[in-house]
Amino acid sequence: MSIEIKETDYENYGKCVQISNGIIDVVVTIDFGPRIVRFGFVGDANILYNDLERKYVTSNPSMVERYGKDAAFYRYGGHRVWLSPERMPETYYPDNEPVIYGILPEGVSFTPVRQKRNEMQLSFEVIMGEDATDIMVVHSAKNCSKEKQNYALWSITMVNGGGVEIIPQNQDNNNALLPNRTISIWPYTDINDKRIFLGNKYLTVQHDDSIEKALKIGVNNVLGWASYTNENYTLVKRYIHSTQAIYPDFGCSYETSVSNDYVEMDSLSPLYGIEPGAGIRHVENLSLFKASAAPVIPTDEISIQKFIDELGSAR
Repeated sequence: MSIEIKETDYENYGKCVQISNGIIDVVVTIDFGPRIVRFGFVGDANILYNDLERKYVTSNPSMVERYGKDAAFYRYGGHRVWLSPERMPETYYPDNEPVIYGILPEGVSFTPVRQKRNEMQLSFEVIMGEDATDIMVVHSAKNCSKEKQNYALWSITMVNGGGVEIIPQNQDNNNALLPNRTISIWPYTDINDKRIFLGNKYLTVQHDDSIEKALKIGVNNVLGWASYTNENYTLVKRYIHSTQAIYPDFGCSYETSVSNDYVEMDSLSPLYGIEPGAGIRHVENLSLFKASAAPVIPTDEISIQKFIDELGSAR
């Protein structure tokens, strides 16, 4: 089946663009954002978390001072692109204005207006192939200022709670004299949090909606992938990690944060010095699988490896 692209209304997100190949479909907001607010098999559940109640909103005096009266950043849910390192109020730009979209040979581009005061313009393209169960998301940032700016692209995917996230650990031991794994822990994270399992080959996060305390951890994900399994599907997020590059947050190319509603799967590009008028890109592949592999026991690396092996054979 060929790719179908059409405007539609979705949930309470207003006007959106739907992209479908008859197997999977994606919905992207254009009244604000942009956000990918739906990704799933056609006629099946949405794997992305939707904040329909607009619970996750950030507004404070520093944002009002920089962006004007009533400035507020809404997470909205779904998939978005940010800039790292995280700063207040620069990161929390209130992206509540309409988005321009354009039809590409293999997908659709989504471009919001330039961020006032920050002088950066963020955008992404969604690329979908025929008969595919994956999408490519190409994230971009352009420096619209007259000065060099230092940033990494930060790709954030919010998925529904209730599942298990698997993050591979670096197994390269060519030089035993040097460390090969970096784990960054944010101040509000309890290192003894029972949702986190730290193994020799895999780090896992088990979502628990009864725990309201937030957590966030980051790693130097040299292998460039992570998975999230929930009910009857698995999402695999892939990107390229450069071992020669400098990454934000003490060297993290992958981060995850958890609330009692959702899990965030985040990949990051290297840090770049972006000259005036120049831009940077960060590419991700998001692959969707129907659950057919053995159940994951998040604290048992043998079980995790078996799941990964079976998932790989299903590709």
